Amino acid sequence: MKRKVSKPEYRFLENEFRYLQQQGRLDSKDARDLLALYEPRGSTNFVRVLLVFGAILIGVGILSFIAGNWAGMTPFFKFGLIVFSLILFYIVGHVLEDNYEKTAKSMFYIGAAVYGAGIFLIGQSFHLQHTVYTDFLLWAIGILPLAYYLRDQLVAVFASAFLIVYSFSSFASISSTPYWLLLLIPILFWMNEKRLGQKSSLFVMAVLVTTAFVVNLLESFGLDEWISLFLVFVGGVFLVLYPFKRYKTASTWVGSVLYGIAGITLTFEYAWETLNVETVAPYVFAALFIILLIYFLKNDSLPAILITCGLIYRYYADISYDFMPKSLFFIIGGLILIGFGFWFEKSRRETVKRHEE
Repeated sequence: MKRKVSKPEYRFLENEFRYLQQQGRLDSKDARDLLALYEPRGSTNFVRVLLVFGAILIGVGILSFIAGNWAGMTPFFKFGLIVFSLILFYIVGHVLEDNYEKTAKSMFYIGAAVYGAGIFLIGQSFHLQHTVYTDFLLWAIGILPLAYYLRDQLVAVFASAFLIVYSFSSFASISSTPYWLLLLIPILFWMNEKRLGQKSSLFVMAVLVTTAFVVNLLESFGLDEWISLFLVFVGGVFLVLYPFKRYKTASTWVGSVLYGIAGITLTFEYAWETLNVETVAPYVFAALFIILLIYFLKNDSLPAILITCGLIYRYYADISYDFMPKSLFFIIGGLILIGFGFWFEKSRRETVKRHEE
């Protein structure tokens, strides 16, 4: 079985094997045999995109029909209609998957959409007493086995997103702490490693689910906001400094997003109000934050450039908005953003050149 690589990686291998031939280290037959072990991944498949959009439209249409006629149905007829639709689409998907894999997946997608909508509609019909966050938890739990069965990255990412929504249940009720995530987070990481081919996107989502769980768990315990933000900041920095080898790029970027958002938020006074040090703490933290960014910038960190731009723009907007004519504020702000874009592109090109050399 050929190993799939991205098109840039495939071109890199071609150039390297050609170079080795020119140096006399590899003959042409061996080069062809080695290159034959790889194949470039295809670009976004038009048929798959078409089928996914078709599945979305059909799902929306079915749900619109059910919702439009919801009042005239008995509760048990509503329940039966949703269950019948779910089973029907899953059976059709199973029948088609051997010969029409992409079409079969679209049937499974419709079934997953019907299942999720059914959770919300049935809850309303039978007047079940629970928060909306529980519905997202049930939706995620219901489609995770589908993601495992299909080896489908898209379904797994949606399940992760629903778990992030569920993690905020601590805000709805003091008694609704998202403890289910203690079981589901390890399952996400395990599925990605053992079943879904170690996808960077699912790794990122699993990290975000973990972060959301920690933040909302602390919220349910009544801890101050600055503690959650500071822990996210530290966790993001740690992920950048010590990335997972298999997900080095993904670790760097998601860690940068976490420490960047948390860090910029901690430069605002309101984040420190509970400590009664809001006149000093934001500026002390900002100074330390800038030192950290300078360190990352010296190590050619592209995310650090974006975070630095965001921090500069945050102070520009804070200082200038109330004192500057609005038209001038937006013009200068636009020029600053264009300057940031030029700086980012220039830095990225210089980094690529250094790696090529």
